[in-house]
This record gives sequence, C-alpha cells and structure tokens, in this order.
Amino acid sequence: VNFRRNAWTCKSVQRRAAQAPILDEAVVLAGTNDAMMELAARAGNTGMLSVYRGLNQLPAEYVPSIESFATSFKELLSSVRAEKVAVLSLPPLGESDGRAAELLSLYNQEICRLVEEDERAIYVPFGEALEKRSGEDFDASSPAFSQTIAQMFAHTALRRLPFGPSFDTLGSFYGREAVHDKIHLTEKSARILVDLLVEVLEPALQAIR
Repeated sequence: VNFRRNAWTCKSVQRRAAQAPILDEAVVLAGTNDAMMELAARAGNTGMLSVYRGLNQLPAEYVPSIESFATSFKELLSSVRAEKVAVLSLPPLGESDGRAAELLSLYNQEICRLVEEDERAIYVPFGEALEKRSGEDFDASSPAFSQTIAQMFAHTALRRLPFGPSFDTLGSFYGREAVHDKIHLTEKSARILVDLLVEVLEPALQAIR
C-alpha cells in the first residue's frame, strides 16, 4: 500500500491501509524505516530524522523508539481489513550481528508479540530466513547514511539499464547476499519472501474457500 514510496514508517503505512478495501488476505511488511530512524537518533543524525519526520507527517518532537513503533504497528494491524494477515518479520539492515541487528531483533520480538494478540495474523519469519554474509553493520551516522543512500540510487539506476546487473550481482560486489545496499532486498531475498508467503497463505486461503 505504500505505492513504492521510500522512507515510510508504520504510521504512514497505517494511514494508507485504513483506506484499502476489504480483502481475503493481506501481507504486512513494515518497520524498517522506524528502526532506521531510531538508529539515526542514536547516531545523532538530526538531518535524517528531520527529513523522515517530514515525509511521514510526524511532529517535530517525535522521538523514534521501540515503544512508538509498537504503538504504530498495533494500529497498522488493526487497520488492515482482511480475513488473514501474513506479517513478515523485518529483514536485516546491513549484514552483521551488530547494533542494527540487535535493534531489529527487538523490533521483530514486538511484531511477534502483536501478531499473537491478533487471531487473524500469522507471523512469517522472513528476516530469520535470510543469510547475512558481508559482515557489514548498518551505520546511521550522517556521513555513512548519505553514502548508503547514494549507493541505493546508483544501484537502482544500474538495475534499470538495458541488460543492467541484478541486485544479486550488485550486492555481490560487496559480499552482500540479503540486502544489496544494506537496506533493500536482493532478488534472492525476494524469492525467499515469496516462497514463505506461499507456504503460509496457501493453507489459510484454502480454509477460507
């Protein structure tokens, strides 16, 4: 429901979900940008925080935290009007077991807890299924984050060229397998996502029908 918009937090996705039609099944993957905002706050990246607050219509005094994320995610699940809701855990930021991975683990624990409270929801361990190979942590400081965003745009431009390299290939230049620019999925990760959703939703759909 984000219409391929970047930088949307759970709150923005929730606003869009509230306008969506009633469905038999829905898929929710949201929270990576909430986690990035918290990492940026910890790194003192006030510029990134200001931009993301503006893009998501958040107040200037908004402080990203796991508590604010959990509140928004609960509202998001409540806004999704579907018989069954497949809720994906968050993929990695970077490909290490460092600070970003520790924070994402806490976010995924919150997602799992909220899924357990919603009888329609099914937890899909997407992040847990991805292999992290490069060992790079995600640095949300202003200089490092600017470099990551520049790489994101460069990879997207290269991918769109006629016969351009895949995101798998672009990520492999840095030893990455799960996320080609430390944020966005490679094709291999996307295939894992689809396989997990088919596995989870097919029995649920058969039960509905």
